[in-house]
Amino acid sequence: MKKFLKAMFAGALAISMVACGGSNNGGTSTTTTTDGGNTSTETTTTEGGSEKTKIGLSIAGLTMPYFVRMYEGFMEAAEEKGYEVVFTDGGTNAETTIKGLEDQLIADVKAIALSTNYSDACVDVLTRAHEAGIPLFYMGNLNLIPEIEEMMTFYEGTPSPDAGYLGGLWFASYLDSINYPKKELNTVRVSLISDGLIDRWDGFEKAMKEKGYTLNLINTVGDLTRENSLNGCEDMLQAHDDLDLFMGTAATSALGAYDATVNAGRTEVMVFGFDGEDEEIELIDADTNYIGTICQDPRTEGRVTVEAIDTVLKGGTVEKGYIVPAFVHGKGVGDVMSDEILGN
Repeated sequence: MKKFLKAMFAGALAISMVACGGSNNGGTSTTTTTDGGNTSTETTTTEGGSEKTKIGLSIAGLTMPYFVRMYEGFMEAAEEKGYEVVFTDGGTNAETTIKGLEDQLIADVKAIALSTNYSDACVDVLTRAHEAGIPLFYMGNLNLIPEIEEMMTFYEGTPSPDAGYLGGLWFASYLDSINYPKKELNTVRVSLISDGLIDRWDGFEKAMKEKGYTLNLINTVGDLTRENSLNGCEDMLQAHDDLDLFMGTAATSALGAYDATVNAGRTEVMVFGFDGEDEEIELIDADTNYIGTICQDPRTEGRVTVEAIDTVLKGGTVEKGYIVPAFVHGKGVGDVMSDEILGN
């Protein structure tokens, strides 16, 4: 099913992006990595002999599996197209992200792709790139601030409310399938109070309500760290003996909640997560109380962005706001694609 979905993305992209000019396949593919002022270069040779073109890639840290998969998808597609990639790891702060983007401007890249949690702080450096005629491509976010969106040639991602809604529909169907005895679920949200994460929750809650389930929100605890989420959830387990669900709006949050249920011997409390990280999937498949996770597809996000870059650099046009659908990995069923959940 996942292979089919990715093939569908590729077909949709081919329809929406109209390119002109010759192929850039083949030739030499080079990865230039800049980290703290140190630059290393890795070169590989592919069949053919077309000229190399430098493109920039900035990702907000490779400490999270989501961004690793985005990086891998981007690099795979760039190698297939024969591009030289100047990569800068944005790390976990705005200063490092801005410095990396400045390094890419010095490297004379012909396009820049980025995914960062600090886009607001990057307005000045992105404005310089835009004014220099460098096309800009944003990965994994459809809710950009107006100043950033206006400068983007292309941006894509999974709408947070839609992804949450998809998860809520599936989870409601799961509860129906096991004849869960309650229609009102005492729920703790494990999350930072931020717009994007709250959008995930809102979509989840909306779908559950449509399917006849009420989420009685007891509290919001934790953050994007597993340790703080664990501690917050342990407090909730001590204070409440009638909890039904921990809903984590990120993988690290939900995994912290799962740890808390195991430590407290409270595995009757269900856990539902977001991100589709490997450990989440392993726990779901192991028949634990980790029931499901909403999965974005960062590898496809990376590949779709390279396709857009390739189209634009060959003189074609692309449409902003490309949607990469989410899917759910659920207990007992594995991957369930959006079309199946929505009944399309």
